[in-house]
Amino acid sequence: MAIATTSQVLYDGARNGVMQFTGIGDGTGDEAAAIKVHMADLSPVPLSVKVKKIHYDVTGGLVQLLWAAAENVPFLTLGTVDTIDYEKIGGMLNGGGDTANGDILISTLGFDAGSSYSVTLEMVKKFP
Repeated sequence: MAIATTSQVLYDGARNGVMQFTGIGDGTGDEAAAIKVHMADLSPVPLSVKVKKIHYDVTGGLVQLLWAAAENVPFLTLGTVDTIDYEKIGGMLNGGGDTANGDILISTLGFDAGSSYSVTLEMVKKFP
């Protein structure tokens, strides 16, 4: 197992959702486009989500966030510790294009044994 991961739903309300993801590398490889936010797992089920805030702590590598689509679209690469706030612009819209399904994926880059990440996404659900 290359990356030992956990996913937690911290809040799943009618309009907003908060999820946290962690991973620890064992030195045998990276996580590749793993589904972390799956629209069908949220209630009520949205078409997609807008990302309001991202809190992250990454050690020993990089974490890439991607919009799931026929060809996944990277939208952010995370390293070190920080918070990114998109609330003033109304949230980051899904940029996956016409084939996007709303899901958010994570890939790790350069994870060795002991590399780790913690990523918390605050999101707003988008409905038709």
